[in-house]
Amino acid sequence: MGRVVVADADPATLGFSTAHSDRYVYSNYFVPVRLTFGGGETPILPFYVKQALIEAIRYGGLDGDRLPHLLKQLGLYDLWKANEMDAATEALPGADSGMSYREPPARRQTLLGDQQAEFLAGLLQSDVGIAFLDRTRIRPVGFALGEHVYALALAPGEEAVLEQRTYTKRELTLEEQNESEQQTDVELTSALTTELQEGFERQKSLTDTWGLNASHTGQYTSPTGIWGTFNASHTIGFATSVTAASQETSRRAVKDSRTATSKVAARYRTQHKTDFKLVTETGTESSSKRTVRNPNRATPITLHYFKVLQRLELAHERYGARVCWAPTIKDPALAFAQKITGGRQRIRDNAVAALPPMPVKPERPPRGAPAAVETRVVYSAVVTLDKWGFTGDMSADYDIDVTLDAGWEWDGNVDTIRQNLNLITRRPPTAIAAQVVGVPVVTEADGRPVLRVRIHVGAASWLGGPGAQAQIAAGFRRTPTVVDQTADDAAYNALVAGYLTDLQEWQDRRDAALAAAETAGDEFEARLRAGFSPVNEMVSQIVEAHFPASVRDEAWEIDFWHRVFDWERASFVAYPGWWSGGDARAPERDPGDFVNASWAKLYLPVRAGMELAALRWIFGKVVATRLAPEVERELEAFVDELTAYRAGHLGTGDEMPELTTECQDVPERVYCLAKWTELMPTDGTHLEVVQGATTAADEVTAKEISDAEALRAALLDGEVQTNRLRTRAYDQMTEPADVDIHLGTPSGSGPTA
Repeated sequence: MGRVVVADADPATLGFSTAHSDRYVYSNYFVPVRLTFGGGETPILPFYVKQALIEAIRYGGLDGDRLPHLLKQLGLYDLWKANEMDAATEALPGADSGMSYREPPARRQTLLGDQQAEFLAGLLQSDVGIAFLDRTRIRPVGFALGEHVYALALAPGEEAVLEQRTYTKRELTLEEQNESEQQTDVELTSALTTELQEGFERQKSLTDTWGLNASHTGQYTSPTGIWGTFNASHTIGFATSVTAASQETSRRAVKDSRTATSKVAARYRTQHKTDFKLVTETGTESSSKRTVRNPNRATPITLHYFKVLQRLELAHERYGARVCWAPTIKDPALAFAQKITGGRQRIRDNAVAALPPMPVKPERPPRGAPAAVETRVVYSAVVTLDKWGFTGDMSADYDIDVTLDAGWEWDGNVDTIRQNLNLITRRPPTAIAAQVVGVPVVTEADGRPVLRVRIHVGAASWLGGPGAQAQIAAGFRRTPTVVDQTADDAAYNALVAGYLTDLQEWQDRRDAALAAAETAGDEFEARLRAGFSPVNEMVSQIVEAHFPASVRDEAWEIDFWHRVFDWERASFVAYPGWWSGGDARAPERDPGDFVNASWAKLYLPVRAGMELAALRWIFGKVVATRLAPEVERELEAFVDELTAYRAGHLGTGDEMPELTTECQDVPERVYCLAKWTELMPTDGTHLEVVQGATTAADEVTAKEISDAEALRAALLDGEVQTNRLRTRAYDQMTEPADVDIHLGTPSGSGPTA
């Protein structure tokens, strides 16, 4: 038997309340900060800037004798002494093979001189700054009535089938250097409630990356990820405090975001269209069609349609501030190009190495000698070595004969004899040795021709040591006989013909192997390009340039660097290849593409709380030790100022929430820089009905309408009188009675008497 179970649902769970549906577009702004001694004008130089300055003086580019005058001209009197450049010069090795033979950099000869002061000022620019982490909050807050799109007039009683279609046209035009134009039309089928985020990210990417004109020839940045890219465009060269940097980036960030959203919203509103069509009804009605009817018999109406726009509230917020290191690299794609070139060369070398040896062209034999000669190796008899010294040592020569058979002669190769000189003994190889002495000669022994070879045997002292025997072998060839030259040429020609056949086969195999190697090289390059990440390439080069192997050969060191720097947020900007000259590696790509870039700057943020460790490494290349007291003091003051800025704007000094109670509600702490609203189109329309100013009724219709109104009034008055009589009769009845009361005029009968 079934049993009914009723769920006890809390009515509160079935209720609804308003909530915001926020989306975010992330962006970052970088401002370099110059750290100085005592808050003055003398900058604190990082270790790599010190090295570059010393090398510029040592190997050309800067005149060391003029350096004091140049520093005075720049107002940096104490730079050399404050940064302890004398000690750095002594510490830098004096012999650099790579620099010693390098061509000195060209001086900037102009009508103003060599401009060494400008070169020095550029060398002293700061690569350390503040990266402000921003985001733009997009929040739907309601709807607004937009422009009038259509007016439909309906006569009395008229019906119309209305088809409404809403679509959006998006047009993207990319202008390239080859004057080609690419256009993409996309028809969206849903309401544009989330499209502002996509368009906003696209617009910010164009603005931040290529400038307001959205051309491809300015620079090239990291692909836009979840955290956005870094924008280092500002109106100041550098800042001296966190507050100044914040004010500069706040104005720039709000302007960029407001401009980008206004452009996107205006373009979407312009391209969003709503079409209305009147069609003839054929008896079937589609779900996309609506029947509109005027219910009035004599009064026309006009239907006015308006667009319904979505109101979005945008707020530019700052949710973080980080120390950021921005080193530069020349020709950033060089290592990647070398990987491709080296990989292709290895594939080709391996393909060639797998081939058999190339056939060798036979040499024409001497006149009268056959083209092919039979050869063999003949061993001598085993000779007992008996010239031992008193202590069992030896240093003596022995003549060993190799018998020559009739019709054979020695081939004259002494190396064959040396390779086949064998000592038969139980003495270790380190205690006895033998070698061929002089040139072997052909002589006679016991009436037979022999090849006599003299060997020298040396042995170390060994009282009562074991004896030894020796044996040699020599190469012989059959003695040639004088034959007809025609036969010799025929034999040689046969060898050449065989050689040419073998050579052609070898060349065919080589060509096939090289063709396969080229195909494999193309596949190898395609795999590299498919997995190519400019950010990873930049990071690897920065690690190679500024993190020597001695500081990254232990697991704890790698873990330390990952705790210090926020590698996931790393971004870069690459500058076009025309600044370096020469041919582009990929002419089909833009000059600002990473592969063709001349220079690149990597933005590497420091994790919150690890600023002091990162600054010690950047300026002093130390991990565990402290720097000079005056440098340490300035670094700590800079970190304290950044911590105070975070505490004042973001609530805490390390951007982390403070948890003081159990299950504490953690509010989001951001600093809102500015707020504005935008209107975005939707697929909805608003309808307003307006009555016609005049009627369409004639005299007969008007008389019928007036008579109908009079009849309706009389009927209503009769019903009122009837209800009044019923009430009075009910009040006069005091006892039961059998009485029939008829009020009004029954339908279908005449007047009642």
